[in-house]
Amino acid sequence: MIKKSIFIIKYFIPVNRFNIMDEKEIVLKALDRIDKWYVMLAGIKDNNLLIVSKKVPPNVINIDGVDYTIKYYDPEDYLRVITQNEEEFRSYRIYYFVKVYMRKVLDILSSLEVQRMSEEFEKSNEFFR
Repeated sequence: MIKKSIFIIKYFIPVNRFNIMDEKEIVLKALDRIDKWYVMLAGIKDNNLLIVSKKVPPNVINIDGVDYTIKYYDPEDYLRVITQNEEEFRSYRIYYFVKVYMRKVLDILSSLEVQRMSEEFEKSNEFFR
């Protein structure tokens, strides 16, 4: 009985991978239609594409008969936005990025997390005084 359940699990796991591959293909197809040499970061959430680029993309792009709304940010503006609202990064599944730019994004997010942790630590220490 246990072997059968493991067998079934093995065959259900790749289904999720196909959905991820479809999303990745959608993002890559969108980048082919946009001038991807200027794109620093690209991701997807439902029918929304996140494009962080030095060049302004169109507002909507049609890929395989489906319209995707593009949420565009200038690279410097995006860094400011994620400082204020991390969910603007975390809610998208990122499939394309320039390594140096992604390091900047991750540095900002990690410093925000450290700041939050230190504030929580300070609050907990005040409670015990």
